Amino acid sequence: MDQQGDNFRVLKIYHLALLGGITFFAIIAVIMVITKTIPPLNNNSIEQILQAITAVVSLAALLVGFNLFKRRITQARSATGTAEERMNQYRTACVTWWALIEGPGIFAVIGLYLTGNFAFLALALFHIVILAVFMPRKENIIVLLNLTTDEVARLEGRKVH
Repeated sequence: MDQQGDNFRVLKIYHLALLGGITFFAIIAVIMVITKTIPPLNNNSIEQILQAITAVVSLAALLVGFNLFKRRITQARSATGTAEERMNQYRTACVTWWALIEGPGIFAVIGLYLTGNFAFLALALFHIVILAVFMPRKENIIVLLNLTTDEVARLEGRKVH
């Protein structure tokens, strides 16, 4: 069998990269707004439309994403394939869910950048917190996928005796 490394660690790195990316983007946007690097749009009607679109996109992405995540986790848990196949299903479910959390957060940061309105930052921070809460935990993955000790060892990249 081909050893591919620690699948749990790789998933955590994916998550940290997404979380770090949106956090860094938000910090840069805040700095640019505070220092007035680029003047904000001064158009209330565009700002209100952008706020409404951002709120709707945020709510829709969270609802669709969470339901899709739950369905895919259930499928991965009940799958009869190898641990590696179930872990790939789990990884796909997580990355999709995280993207649906991060996307509206990035959109909110763009709203902050364009308008200078910190209400957009509040929404972005909400998405950052949700993304942080859904950090992958090895113990949870083991329970969710019904992994045996040997399967965990293989997924960690250790040799199984």
